[in-house]
Amino acid sequence: MEESQNIDFKGISLHMKKEMSRIRMLRIVFRILTSIVYLCTVVWFGFCIFGGFLVDRTDYETSVTTGKYLMIGFAVFFVLHFAFMKCFAALNKRETYTMGHIIYLLFPGARYNPSGSIQPKVFADSRLFGTALSSGNSVSSTCYGRLDIPVGNDMMTVVDAGVTSANSKDFSAFNFLEVPYQYFIRPIFGVRIESTMHSFRGMFGCCKLNRTFRGYVMLLPDHLENKIGYLAQTIQGMKEKYGAKFVHLEDPEFERHFAVYADDEVEARMVLTPAMMRKLTALRKSFSRDLMLSFNGNMFYYASDTPDGFLRPGRKSLDDEHLLEQLYREVNFCLTVENGIK
Repeated sequence: MEESQNIDFKGISLHMKKEMSRIRMLRIVFRILTSIVYLCTVVWFGFCIFGGFLVDRTDYETSVTTGKYLMIGFAVFFVLHFAFMKCFAALNKRETYTMGHIIYLLFPGARYNPSGSIQPKVFADSRLFGTALSSGNSVSSTCYGRLDIPVGNDMMTVVDAGVTSANSKDFSAFNFLEVPYQYFIRPIFGVRIESTMHSFRGMFGCCKLNRTFRGYVMLLPDHLENKIGYLAQTIQGMKEKYGAKFVHLEDPEFERHFAVYADDEVEARMVLTPAMMRKLTALRKSFSRDLMLSFNGNMFYYASDTPDGFLRPGRKSLDDEHLLEQLYREVNFCLTVENGIK
């Protein structure tokens, strides 16, 4: 963290000002087009369901007039959707180029790959985003960028990930309204349109440990322990398949930050030694957002929700050098995890 004092974040921000201004304008245009296109989609969805009650099909003249309006509406929608997709592609291209430039300035030895990814099995093995139940459900993942940084003789890898638990895709008659909300309404109000399609969007990383544990241990933010959504589904899946249970530890400061679940309480206490709990508590205090952590076999996994996207220029970082410093600290935090946990 001391190295951050040698980086001129304000200078980098000024250097990138023109590029950031382009992104800001593209985002404004894209937000306007997103609202219009998805509102039109919601209206069409409603018309398909209730239109029959509004149009008198026995009246030929009314039917012809309605058909003309529908054709005009489709033509306008087609043009708007084309503009929407072109703007989306232009924005993604500009953002990835800008982020690559920022990463080069902040971490000269790093390799940033906007299309890079890690194996989907890694997400499933972490069990942070859902578990494979008896029905065979698991998780689907999309990576929006990969960052590789040399750490001694090893390479640290962290990705900007979008993860969706398959357990949340059971659209029964009871939650029928979940479909239009998830796919038509959330994108209008979401921070990023692609983030609204996922249960989780943000930083995800893992590293190999020097020893292998028999059991599995998961640490969730204490205030999200009972959150409705993918965390609740994850815990329920663990209980159903792995017999995981809540573990109470004798460290009040640690438990102010984390709620612990494990399938073997004895092994959990072997993993979370007093020294390890102090280390994890210090890591959490050094970070500005909630963390999800897990130990499984000889692997340690960590994740933090970032709706803006972990490897994407944040909304506020477009005109504030302190947000560039935040990005630096987030990546530097990953380096700290790699070095500290090992």
